Amino acid sequence: MSDVLHDPRWRTAWRLLFLSVVVGASWLAFSPHPPRAADLGWDKANHFAAFGTLAFVGLQCLAASPRRRWIVLAALLAYGILIEVVQAQIPGRDAEARDVLADMIGASIGVAVHALILRVTAPRATPAR
Repeated sequence: MSDVLHDPRWRTAWRLLFLSVVVGASWLAFSPHPPRAADLGWDKANHFAAFGTLAFVGLQCLAASPRRRWIVLAALLAYGILIEVVQAQIPGRDAEARDVLADMIGASIGVAVHALILRVTAPRATPAR
């Protein structure tokens, strides 16, 4: 598991996964009537889950740097706003500023979980003999 999270050779796979998650989230966000099976029962929970996942996977797509979390959060903020602008044009859907707030809460949780998991799975240096 550590290799999948820490080895840069996995970055292409993470990028493909990110693209898949963006496509899936976009399909759900832009569908006039998304399937009930994709609903967690509370609209804001859907936002937390989607943007938490996008943040975690998005962080894995970029090389480690002190700024990568801010890049991912800024990109997800723009994506969340875009979703609400588009939803305002879709019959049966409406735009809510609270949805963007829920998106950012979910993304922040995703960033925190990512940092925690990377710390826990960090390769340990073996003592020299």
